[in-house]
Amino acid sequence: MACGRSLALAALSCAVLACAPRVSVAYDAAARLAGPLANLGGIARVTAVTGISVPPPPEGKTYAFGLGFGPRWLTVGGRLFANNISGAMLDPLSGPQYVSAGGALDVRGALAVVRGLSVTATLGPTRTVLADTTRGTSTWGNGLRYGAGISYALWMLSLYADAFQEQLWFVEGPAVGNSTRTGLTVGVAFQP
Repeated sequence: MACGRSLALAALSCAVLACAPRVSVAYDAAARLAGPLANLGGIARVTAVTGISVPPPPEGKTYAFGLGFGPRWLTVGGRLFANNISGAMLDPLSGPQYVSAGGALDVRGALAVVRGLSVTATLGPTRTVLADTTRGTSTWGNGLRYGAGISYALWMLSLYADAFQEQLWFVEGPAVGNSTRTGLTVGVAFQP
């Protein structure tokens, strides 16, 4: 029985490795957050610790790095992302009390391809960690990210833009409940 599982895992590994890898980097050119998670981004560390009201930290950008495998028309892979990154994060007083990062399993498929231009769809479960920088605690939330976009491939590089929506669910902590992140991700991918 264990030999059968090992053989199936080896076959799956060979199939994945035989496919061309897709490496991508991206950032959210536009993003909007709604729900309990949205209320936490504007709390500065000094306000959280002392109760003294100060201006909220400036909003940052979300950056992502992805690695997937498969033919150009269907890739399966993972993505790591850091949310709301700005220079204010390093400020011990006016930086944000809460920071978040996450990962996702992504399935990306091309719905139509015409001369390098593709209409794409993405779908995948996500996992997000929300860290309190003043207390050193963290909570985890689950989610689902889906979207559609366009991609233009030129040789081994492609430029893409994805309109997305991510539904997040936290069952404990300061962001308990449902939150929604929507936006536009712009990136570049390399796939031989």
